[in-house]
Amino acid sequence: MKITFILFISSCFLLINCAGNGESEYSFINSLTFYASFDDGFEADFANGDPNFYVAPTWSARNNPEIFSSDNEHFAIHKNEGRYSHALWVDNSWTPVYFYKAADNITYSDIDWSGTVSFWLKLTPDEDLPDGFSDPVQLTDSGWNDGALFVDFTDDEERIFRFAFFADRDVWDPELRDWDDVPFDERPMVEVKEPVFNRDEWTHVAFTFRNFNTGDSTGVADCYINGEYVGSLDEREQTITWNPENVAIWLGYNYRGYMDELAIFSKPLNEDEIYTIYSLEHPLSNLLP
Repeated sequence: MKITFILFISSCFLLINCAGNGESEYSFINSLTFYASFDDGFEADFANGDPNFYVAPTWSARNNPEIFSSDNEHFAIHKNEGRYSHALWVDNSWTPVYFYKAADNITYSDIDWSGTVSFWLKLTPDEDLPDGFSDPVQLTDSGWNDGALFVDFTDDEERIFRFAFFADRDVWDPELRDWDDVPFDERPMVEVKEPVFNRDEWTHVAFTFRNFNTGDSTGVADCYINGEYVGSLDEREQTITWNPENVAIWLGYNYRGYMDELAIFSKPLNEDEIYTIYSLEHPLSNLLP
């Protein structure tokens, strides 16, 4: 009887520990503020703010958008082509512009702001992208060089992938120089020169940021490809002044390729958490309550 009781108690502790470890492993989901799987259309699966996807004819006309809900020649849902299920296919130039509204979907703060952005891409950049710079994902309310977080591919013959963290223009570049006049080490970007993308497999991209909007030079942004750390931008003042109502999550700016599983979190995930997302055998939607 004693042995049976001891084995029963031991089994209970084992189950409790396993449950606790599982909760800890995926506890980052509690900081999710926005998530679009593109499995059930363009509307976000989870959103603290507006879940709708919008289109406007041009950047200058972005304040009068329309809800976009059906496929066209620029944006379409391709069935069974996703990282897990369906995927977003993009074949777009600089116009029209497509976006989610960021208010509440990004927990922006003008005091000590942090967060994480995660998504998957599938393309062969040198062969698939249109001419010119290409921005698959960009967060801003004004412009690429004035308070913006984004990733892009350069317009070089051999495309280079970059993570970009632009503070307010008068903070990072008070002289308002032409881009070509800005020395390389002053550019607020992290380059990934090795070819890591191809159209035959999905590539996971994530970046985290912390100590933004503190007013001092403690801002840090960490960058990840396929769950592995690839570089940081640190020891910079990262003051980003946004009007939350005007900020957008821009997708597919001059981009041709697939995109999937776009997720935004209100905290900077650690390296283990980033790797967990990369390693998931199921979509993030399986972790939602």
